[in-house]
Amino acid sequence: MRWIVALAAIALVNVTVARPSKESLPSLGDPAHTCKPELCKLPDCRCSTPDIPGDIDAAKVPQVVLITFDDAVNVVNYAQYEQLLFNRFNPNGCPAKATFFISHEYTDYTLVNDVFNRGHEIASHSITHRTNNNFWLNQTTEVWTSEIVAERTILESLAAIPEGNIVGMRAPFLINGGNEMYRTLHDNQFNYDCTWPTREYEDPGMWPYTLDFRSKQDCQIGRCPTESFPGTWVVPMVDLTDAHDNPCAMLDTCDSGDTADTVFKFLTDNFKEHYEGNRSPFGLFMHSAWLQLPGHFDGYEKFLNSMSSYDDVYFTTISELLEWVKNPTSTESALFDCDDSRPSAQCNKVVCGYKAEKTPFTSERYMNICNRECPPYYPWYGNIDGSQPPTPWNPY
Repeated sequence: MRWIVALAAIALVNVTVARPSKESLPSLGDPAHTCKPELCKLPDCRCSTPDIPGDIDAAKVPQVVLITFDDAVNVVNYAQYEQLLFNRFNPNGCPAKATFFISHEYTDYTLVNDVFNRGHEIASHSITHRTNNNFWLNQTTEVWTSEIVAERTILESLAAIPEGNIVGMRAPFLINGGNEMYRTLHDNQFNYDCTWPTREYEDPGMWPYTLDFRSKQDCQIGRCPTESFPGTWVVPMVDLTDAHDNPCAMLDTCDSGDTADTVFKFLTDNFKEHYEGNRSPFGLFMHSAWLQLPGHFDGYEKFLNSMSSYDDVYFTTISELLEWVKNPTSTESALFDCDDSRPSAQCNKVVCGYKAEKTPFTSERYMNICNRECPPYYPWYGNIDGSQPPTPWNPY
């Protein structure tokens, strides 16, 4: 009898030892592996896929239109934003909103403050926006911190943006900075990046996802991440198709013709690909200079006006979009309500002027800021508070 009990005990031990351990989500810096949907669940994790969040029927998904602008905000482009955006509303009566990726040079920080107070999102686009593309290809976390995180600090300081409200970034020239860039975002409490174009996931379009697992998205420019960055979101820049059937991520690189009618048709055709498909976010990503080309402003405005005929199309910030993706609901309840809890930021305008010798350059600089004395020297890369005498700037 004893040997039967002993064999049963051995069998129980063997069963216990053979039982697989419970799987868990990857940790920061782990090699990124194929996504496992059973582990990667909203609101904290999402696999890279064109599948609609929450498996909602496409006809009940609010069609988000993402309007974003890159680079400086100043008197040159502010008038365009005022005409296009500031008196535009979503179907629920709340103001239409856009996201502004700001770089430092030539920015009027009092106007950035105004844009923020109107409900739009402010995000970081680097201090220097160096035109040497090779610079951005293989940078360290220290350099990304000195560009992206430091520009956030400048925006908080000079535009009086309340701390904690700048949570997104876009890399200059859409050059993906690999593990180093995403490590910088993760370690500095940025929620998302919107740098990464996709051609392969254009129709149906790729929805936003997190970098807990390996991305399936095609890597067009720069170095894409190979490690896990839990909870860091990627907002894909789904390529448009221009008048010659060429893919383009930014409106600036699309051939949309030079009349209001051709621009309107180009935008409408691309919009319908999303709206009649999986309703992935439709991105209108641009530099404001695009609006100054023949036919562009009028065609773009005509397209925006045409969206008022839809009761399920919303102009939202990227952060608002991500909140919907985390907790997806149908159009009946997903109204992107007016956010009355968002802090405002008072700005008392201060005009700062710097002779060439007080800048890193060979020419003067002027800068409008909020609520503080002018820094002694022009704020710049490595000297963001403007407290130190400048050294000559080498953009390479």
